Amino acid sequence: MDRPLGRARSLTLTSLAHFTNDGTVFFVPVIAAIVAAHRGVGPLVVTLLFLVFYSSSTVLSLFVGRLSDRLARPGSLIGLGLAILSAGLFGFYLALSYASGASLTAGLLASAFLTGAGSSFYHPLGASLLQASFRDRSMGVALGVNGALGSLGRALYPSLYFVASAVIAGYGSVAVFAAWGVIAGALIWIASREAVGVRRVPPRVVDAGASPAVSAPSGPSSADSAPSAPGSAPAGGRPRASDTITPGIVALTVVAFLRSSATQGIASWMPTYLATQKGLGVSGTLGLTVTTMYAAAIIGQPTFGLLVDRLDKRRVLAISSLGAAVTTVGYLHLGSGLAGVAWLFAFGFFVFSGFPLLLSMVGDYVPRGATSLANALVWGLGSTAGGAIGPLVTGALIGGHYGRLGFAFTVLAGAAVVSAVATVFVPRAARPARMRAFGG
Repeated sequence: MDRPLGRARSLTLTSLAHFTNDGTVFFVPVIAAIVAAHRGVGPLVVTLLFLVFYSSSTVLSLFVGRLSDRLARPGSLIGLGLAILSAGLFGFYLALSYASGASLTAGLLASAFLTGAGSSFYHPLGASLLQASFRDRSMGVALGVNGALGSLGRALYPSLYFVASAVIAGYGSVAVFAAWGVIAGALIWIASREAVGVRRVPPRVVDAGASPAVSAPSGPSSADSAPSAPGSAPAGGRPRASDTITPGIVALTVVAFLRSSATQGIASWMPTYLATQKGLGVSGTLGLTVTTMYAAAIIGQPTFGLLVDRLDKRRVLAISSLGAAVTTVGYLHLGSGLAGVAWLFAFGFFVFSGFPLLLSMVGDYVPRGATSLANALVWGLGSTAGGAIGPLVTGALIGGHYGRLGFAFTVLAGAAVVSAVATVFVPRAARPARMRAFGG
């Protein structure tokens, strides 16, 4: 029999999925560094790899979000997404191990497409499950804890790759990660196959003696004139465009796009910068350094999740963007020795905080039952599409020379400041009433 997921089960399954998803997704920039430093692939191919990877994720996330709202089966779709993600990672293994020249380029781009397609599933669907279970002031904390597990995955994968490479010849470690993704996807599919997501329900009928605090709004245009309160929805059935494309969602999507264009344009190329400009090459030191940058989010995501539950979410979002800009400039000009490690850690702390920040705000602007598509708009069309444009901008700025990466990072740091200023255009939303953190 179909049943909704409980809070503990929802958080456990989505955290496992987030660990696997982000570990794989953020391993792609490490693969780019490997092909640049170890296989002699030029900046043009690396730029195309990023473009294909992020673009496929952007386009398909909108379809996935819409499909999830119709089927109300986000858990099963997450399992499918991890399987596709793993297929892309296995494609990278085959290309790196057995291809060269034009066939290597084709294999890398095809694998980037599959990996991007698989990565389009988790964030809108995982956030939808959590939003259904934590529609109160504990939502930010839940998203932060969940995001910390994703950050743990992205932090461990680079170092584990080099550790495993000491035992497994060639690029076999990539195949091991692909196998783990299939296992995790199967576990999540089995554990959630009988569970349903959020289904839209009709509004409560207004009783003459009902209190305004518990009555549904009346009037023919009330549902369209303003975002519904968290936990409410317009008349049942399939989500309407007006439920999802609200002024708050549009503004948040634009800000997410600007923020991600700047930050991912830096973060995606950072492993390549370390390998080619900092002299780390393809080594365990590269893995540990990248791990340091990614590991910061294990602390950062719960921290920002806690802050958005207590402060104006727009200000917290602006602070994260400003922090990314400041730490980028600090690393470029003061980043030598241990100071460089500290600057990279701080950079990761601010940059990889988008999950609890952006997706905790989505629930403030749309009703229940329309969250998957709204998440896909903000995360897919906003954050992921920005993540596709950012690396492309970096590739254009360096003009075929890895030595110009520092200049490109400085330009994008300025763009991060612009995204922070743009948060003033995001409307302030009413906070949901406080509820028990783990009840019902």
